[in-house]
Amino acid sequence: MQIERVLAVIRFLSIGPETVATLYPKLKSLGYSCSERTIYRDLTKISEVLNTPQIHVAVTEGVFNKKTWMIVSSENDTSISFQEYVNLFLIEHFKSKWLKKVTGDTLSQILDVKKGVSVESFPEIVQLVPGNAVVNSDWSEFIYKAKHKKYLKELLRAITNKIVVQIKYYDHEHLVLVNFEPMRMVYHRGTVHLIGCHYRNSDKSIQVIELDAIESVIEIDKRFNMKGNYKLLESNLQNKFGIHASSDTKIYRVVIHIGKSAGIYLSNRFWHKSQKFTQLSDGSFHLEMQCTINIELVGWIMSWLEHMKVISPSILKNHIAERANYIHLMYKNDQHPISPKDTDNWNVIGE
Repeated sequence: MQIERVLAVIRFLSIGPETVATLYPKLKSLGYSCSERTIYRDLTKISEVLNTPQIHVAVTEGVFNKKTWMIVSSENDTSISFQEYVNLFLIEHFKSKWLKKVTGDTLSQILDVKKGVSVESFPEIVQLVPGNAVVNSDWSEFIYKAKHKKYLKELLRAITNKIVVQIKYYDHEHLVLVNFEPMRMVYHRGTVHLIGCHYRNSDKSIQVIELDAIESVIEIDKRFNMKGNYKLLESNLQNKFGIHASSDTKIYRVVIHIGKSAGIYLSNRFWHKSQKFTQLSDGSFHLEMQCTINIELVGWIMSWLEHMKVISPSILKNHIAERANYIHLMYKNDQHPISPKDTDNWNVIGE
């Protein structure tokens, strides 16, 4: 019985890291009645016996001096490399503040819990690259509040288990209540967006809701079927510039002329799956895309000021000129800014 128990312990250690506390219920479920002290003695003996260059038991001490054991061989060595640590270091320090609040100190968790390696194992990176030397500016990032952590957990649970939720959110200035089939979360332009299906007049349609706009999430005792939903989702997103909805579903050939310096910058970024940059003889660029026109595309073009000019289609070119003129008159006549009522209608100006 003792030999069988020890063999069971060895089998568990070969799969992954274990502690006395994690091994106890596993052995008990297999019918081995033993104390935690006995398990500790087994682990100590196994560590002494399995101690060769080819295979050994790696023992690390975690929180409150609790030891973790794991069998390591030349084939399954899980020690973390210096490059892996650098990768984790960059990921941790480039994360935005709101994501750090949600995930916690992910770097330490990965090193200390999963890998069994502490930050102190790599004094070179700690000494040469202090944490404040690699940061995220957090410009335009979502300002995280406690309620949003709750929403994220509830929505992830609903997406995973295909649960219909009732969501109350701000649609511009008005609170709206909808029954929603959550399908995906997308991090886009500094915030998390929830994408899914809802019904309007018995027709299923895709809707995007910013996490910022959500006021409440309530699970409904109802499941939804994903059949057909993914196809609807992908067809909805693939032709959009960004993810914002548009009442105009026509796909246009959009051609934009971009100045040289801005073109060098923009051509190194992803904007749309169909994007094609061509550098002209004078050094400037043409950008061509096949996409729908939405308020996100209009705002993006105008954010590049005089460094970008629409060539085609004429409907977009004329609209940009008209909107620029409206803004000019707003300043000239000292008019107040307005609150949009329906940004899905991208071609409406001044309402």
